[in-house]
Amino acid sequence: MKKFFHYGLLIGISGLAVLFFILDPSEYNIFPRCIFHLLTSYYCPGCGSQRAIHSLLHLDLYGVIENNILFIPAVLIILYHYIHKILNRILNLKLPNILYLKNTPWIILVIIVIFWILRNLPIYPFDLLAPSFST
Repeated sequence: MKKFFHYGLLIGISGLAVLFFILDPSEYNIFPRCIFHLLTSYYCPGCGSQRAIHSLLHLDLYGVIENNILFIPAVLIILYHYIHKILNRILNLKLPNILYLKNTPWIILVIIVIFWILRNLPIYPFDLLAPSFST
């Protein structure tokens, strides 16, 4: 049952990746819009992530940075989580995963909140943190 779930998840993620590769979220209305931005006109930490996914799938690093610079560390953290397990298994190590340390969630939360505040300041260079298009 667990393998069925993992394969289903893999198929679902692959399907979404194909969808995001083919369709640009800034041009098509089938993608959900950010409720926070629609209600407040402020950007949440995730605003621009759909366009960042599209840019990443097209290997457009500048586009990723332009839409949501916090997307890059998020992807790297996810990759670290899986690569850490694989490296420990291959190299026969028992290194702890830093994502599971006591203070890691708090550090990530502080970074997200600071990013959330800074990207909504209408002052250069912080205004560069806002997505290039409305969400």
